[in-house]
Amino acid sequence: MSSVSGQRGRKVTARKQNPLTIFYLVVGAIALIGIAVLATYLLRNRANPPIAAPAAPVGQTDEGFWYKGNPDAPVTVTEYADYQCPSCAYYERNMAPIISRDYIETGKVRFIYHEVPLDSHQHAVAAAAAARCAGEQGKFWQMHDMLYLNQQQWSPLNNVQNVFSGYAGQLGLDRAAFDACMSGGAQAQAVTAAAEAAFAAGVNATPTFNVNGQIVDMRGLPGAIEAALRAAGQ
Repeated sequence: MSSVSGQRGRKVTARKQNPLTIFYLVVGAIALIGIAVLATYLLRNRANPPIAAPAAPVGQTDEGFWYKGNPDAPVTVTEYADYQCPSCAYYERNMAPIISRDYIETGKVRFIYHEVPLDSHQHAVAAAAAARCAGEQGKFWQMHDMLYLNQQQWSPLNNVQNVFSGYAGQLGLDRAAFDACMSGGAQAQAVTAAAEAAFAAGVNATPTFNVNGQIVDMRGLPGAIEAALRAAGQ
């Protein structure tokens, strides 16, 4: 063993590291790095899932609202929502995939999105108009998903026009046509009118859901759908 002199003449013995100990430490460090990389990858992909077209028919109501699901479904669900509303984004992340899988994609529910941009959210009208402008090119639901997925990124910005135009590009839309639609203002006017109609109908919070005439909140949605299906003999 080697040794070095310590204070007051004492000898401090320096023990050699066991080669196996060093080996295990290195392997452990590599494993921890690998776990961290994998966790980062999984979290990133969980936060940013791919934007895909709905696995159900899509269309517009006579009033111009976009829907997905069987147009002749026994149950119609209308969501009153605001793209800048955190609770609406929570619904989209956590409940919407389940509602889609169990009811919309199985033909049991036609799901309508009714815009209700709140005055407290400065970009809510622009976001809703962006989804409608994307709808003019057949990708309303893809833009709808893109907006909710990235809500925390665009919501605090002062100006969102370039951001929304960028989303249009990512979705493969004609950006020039999209930008012209946004600057034209017709869709923004339609969104504002939709909000006024919702307020007149008594909607005062987002998200709110109308299930075959029954008004419920997010928590009551699954039960209301099941009750409506039973009432329809399903």
